[in-house]
Amino acid sequence: MLSNYQKTLLNDLTSRTSYGMPLIGWRGQVSFYKAPTAPLIPGSLGDLAKTFVEETYFLLRTQRIVTVYRGFETKGLQAPFGMDHPSFVRGLVSQRKPGTPDGWWWSSTRPSKSIDSLGLSDMHRSEDRDNPAVLLEWNRLDYYLEADLPVGSLVYVGRAAPQQESALYGGKRYGGGGIQFRLTVPPEQAFRSMKRYTTT
Repeated sequence: MLSNYQKTLLNDLTSRTSYGMPLIGWRGQVSFYKAPTAPLIPGSLGDLAKTFVEETYFLLRTQRIVTVYRGFETKGLQAPFGMDHPSFVRGLVSQRKPGTPDGWWWSSTRPSKSIDSLGLSDMHRSEDRDNPAVLLEWNRLDYYLEADLPVGSLVYVGRAAPQQESALYGGKRYGGGGIQFRLTVPPEQAFRSMKRYTTT
C-alpha cells in the first residue's frame, strides 16, 4: 500500500504536465510500484536513495523533451572558500569532491536568480541552492549547465531531501523539495549538447 507521500509524488509524475511515464517506484531499495512496461534494468539506487524525500524515487521514461540544469564549480581551486575559511585552515579542502560538469545529478528548475542578470542579493540567489539542497561543501555553483533530455530517456526522479551544512560551512539547513533527476547514462550520452552559464 502506498504512503500518502508516495501517492502524491506518483500523482505529480503522472499529471498531464509532468515529464513522462513512471515505470518503477522505490523507497530505499524496496520497490512499491511497477508498471507493466517496466524494464529489468537499471535497478534501485542503493544508498543514493537518501538524497530523496522519504528515500522515495521513480524510474521514469520521458515523454517530452525535458530541460534540466546542473551547477558546478571552478576547477582546481586551492581554497574554494578563501584562505581564511575553516575548510582550508583545518585542511578539509583535500577531502572535498567538488561539483563537476560531468555529474549525473540534475534539476528541472531553472536557476534564474543565479544566471539571469536580475541584480538580486546573495540572499535571493541562495534559493537556487535551497530547493535542490546543494551544500556549500559539495559545490560552489560557479557555473550552470543547461541541457535537454530527449524523448524516451530513462531517468530517476524524485524530490531532493533536506540537507544540513556542517558547522565549518555555516551550519545552514537547506529545505530541498525540488525535483531532481539522476541520469542512468553519462551526460555525454544523455545529451546532444549543453549550454553553460556563469553565475551573476
